[in-house]
Amino acid sequence: MFVSASIERLMKQNYDRQEQWNRTRAYDFDQEMNNRYIDDRNRRMHDAWHAGQLVVADPPIMDYSTLPPYDGSVSYPTPPFQHSMWVDPRQAEGMQAPSQQAGEGGDEGGSSSGAFGFGEFLDMMTSIFGPHQPRYY
Repeated sequence: MFVSASIERLMKQNYDRQEQWNRTRAYDFDQEMNNRYIDDRNRRMHDAWHAGQLVVADPPIMDYSTLPPYDGSVSYPTPPFQHSMWVDPRQAEGMQAPSQQAGEGGDEGGSSSGAFGFGEFLDMMTSIFGPHQPRYY
């Protein structure tokens, strides 16, 4: 496609002008996003307060000097098999066919069985970090 030099120069000037405008306004756009986030957070906290829920504005201050030293005893759970498009998960050891799982009622809801054992994971996290705390903003 043939474009004359004057039209090409005009297109470049328009692009450069728009790019300069975007760079000039970038700080204002970032400030607007930050202010909207703070406003939304304050609205959520206000609604939670009106609903009678416990509202914690900032996370509690942790005194790290009172924590016991890390002894390396925590081991995070890993799945017994890897889901991969190249490996058939039914060929992994200890796996049942989907038809057999459906007949046994399956694991509906969250349970400690399954690939990751989330029940054990939650028990471990509770033992490390303590019981569930109210959400803070």
